[in-house]
Amino acid sequence: AEPEKPLEDVATPGANTIASLARFLDVPESRTAKAAFFSANDRIIFAVVRGDMNVNETKLANAAGVSELRPARVEELEGTGIVPGYASPIGVTNVTVIVDDLVLRSANLVAGANREGRHLRNTNVPRDYVPDLIADIASVEDGAACAFCRSPLRLLRGVEVGNIFKLGTRYTEALGATYLDEYGAAQPVVMGSYGIGVGRLMACIAEACRDDKGLMWPISVAPFDVYLVGLDLSDERVATAAAQLYSDLRGSGVDVLFDDRDERAGVKFNDADLLGMPLRATISRRTVAEGAVELRPRGDAKSLLVPASDVCAEIKSQLARLAVEIETSAARVESL
Repeated sequence: AEPEKPLEDVATPGANTIASLARFLDVPESRTAKAAFFSANDRIIFAVVRGDMNVNETKLANAAGVSELRPARVEELEGTGIVPGYASPIGVTNVTVIVDDLVLRSANLVAGANREGRHLRNTNVPRDYVPDLIADIASVEDGAACAFCRSPLRLLRGVEVGNIFKLGTRYTEALGATYLDEYGAAQPVVMGSYGIGVGRLMACIAEACRDDKGLMWPISVAPFDVYLVGLDLSDERVATAAAQLYSDLRGSGVDVLFDDRDERAGVKFNDADLLGMPLRATISRRTVAEGAVELRPRGDAKSLLVPASDVCAEIKSQLARLAVEIETSAARVESL
């Protein structure tokens, strides 16, 4: 470990932020101590973390045993000896000092002298000040070392799609919900609960399964299996063929969204991409003349003309293929 060095009072005019202090003294930000002040339950909490880190307010509140805290106002710091921008716990009064545990393991940090334009080199805990509490109160940054294996951590965004709560006997005792144990004595039931946020789940899928044209619903959760586009529906032959395909697919257990609006082809195709059903089927004068139906999986650039007599079987085959792909992907994730 680095040996402790004697305190050194240095002039640091205008260096009232960690970044400006590090530049002025030509030291890494990790060699400084950052001070932050909060108000909670009519007391001032003086938090200290290493200069290259930030205070995690949730951690700090938990460590301090308070339900909420807020940044302290300047007038609340009067009478404490704190000089914002040049502060450290050295010499301050009427505050609760909570220091991040990493500061305790970091020797000779630059910290404020609680005088305008002055800092102290080589501050050490507990030689120069004794905290009221030492706790993990710093936010974890990308690349920080894991506390167990020391490998670099990666920060990724996530969404709480589901959750599990251990309720214990809090509610069953109030409700008188009991069971008989092996000795015949009544015991309160131990409760737990779980939930899946359907709205959140849809939002996550929409964020992950999309392109610049719209959604790309996985077959396992798609609102419909097939988006049926009917073009030239004023033509009786086309209208009859489209209605027959809709009926046949429904009869074979395929969920179909039938776009029979009086709109241009481009509008319907754009809306089909936007809504993102797994498979698009198109019937028009051209396809009827050819005795076929045009199929295009969402996300594929090319369409396929399938004979009308085979289209139901082909659609079910493609939907089954998509389902297998989902199952294979899920199995691969489970094996990780």
